[in-house]
Amino acid sequence: MTDPVVAQHYPWHDEIWASLTARLERLPHALLLQGAAGLGKQLFARRFAATLLCAQPDSEAAACGRCHSCQLLAAGNHPDLKSLAPVEDRRSIVIDQIRELGAFFALRPHTSARKVAILAPADSMNLHAANSLLKILEEPPLGSVLLLVSHQPTRLPATVRSRGHRVTFPVPERAQALTWLSAQIGVSAGLLLDLAAGAPLKALALAEGGFLASREEFLRDLGLLLAGRGDPLACAQRWKGAGAEASLGWLAGFVADLLRCLMVRNGSARVLNPETTGFLQNHKNVLYLNGLFRYLDAVSNARNVLSSGSLDELLILEDLLIRWCYMKQEMPTINKIRAAS
Repeated sequence: MTDPVVAQHYPWHDEIWASLTARLERLPHALLLQGAAGLGKQLFARRFAATLLCAQPDSEAAACGRCHSCQLLAAGNHPDLKSLAPVEDRRSIVIDQIRELGAFFALRPHTSARKVAILAPADSMNLHAANSLLKILEEPPLGSVLLLVSHQPTRLPATVRSRGHRVTFPVPERAQALTWLSAQIGVSAGLLLDLAAGAPLKALALAEGGFLASREEFLRDLGLLLAGRGDPLACAQRWKGAGAEASLGWLAGFVADLLRCLMVRNGSARVLNPETTGFLQNHKNVLYLNGLFRYLDAVSNARNVLSSGSLDELLILEDLLIRWCYMKQEMPTINKIRAAS
């Protein structure tokens, strides 16, 4: 019996997998698996943990799927593996969870040669939890391996980052990612991969969530709001239905595309959204560099607030879309004079 999650394998992991499994007996006590969201880092951590716990990994250092340890892992009750994630009613890993981790590492391995813990996402730890983890990192228990998975490693305290061996997951080459994604979803793979900034699993999630249809609606909403014919509160409700995180991620990318096109006068800017040039042409007397730079800052701040869970998703979206309505009013006086003439 093999854990279906552990059995998954992504081709862009091969080089990192080979590098780490070549030194299983000389591993650092903590690994920081870092990189953009949508690259499968958490699945990699799970697969690597299975190998560390397995009694007889195969020739490619993958867990055998047959030994007692692998059977316990597949059943979801391996005594030598602990996974930490934000508790259901919060967005943070809290200090009590790290204390439980310390108690877990204090005991000798039950079935395997090691004890392994996975923290994902590690950057969701609050400050008290991170400080408590630091004590474990400074005096790592013998035979323990800690796997920290992070999309935003800069949100971790520098003291925590410095005590883990960094394993960086780069965005895969486009050809490799496109081949894999096309096999999963077929049509529109290239556009979805671009919208996901090259992250194949993020692109797959967008496809499965019907994001292309939502994106067309988002474009219409932005155009109507600039023209004064849209309702930002109704738009925010629709955007929330499509997923606030995905919506804000797309909005940040689209505003960045608008800025690229405005800054590159010859029209050769590489953009993720092919409709950018047409959108700018339709609203050329409204959108300008300074206003878009300020708006992109507002979107970035909103994404940070969203990830912290300190404000309601709908309120965040309403605020941003109301701000978008006022882009025309913020147009510099010189542009207004030119538009009037």
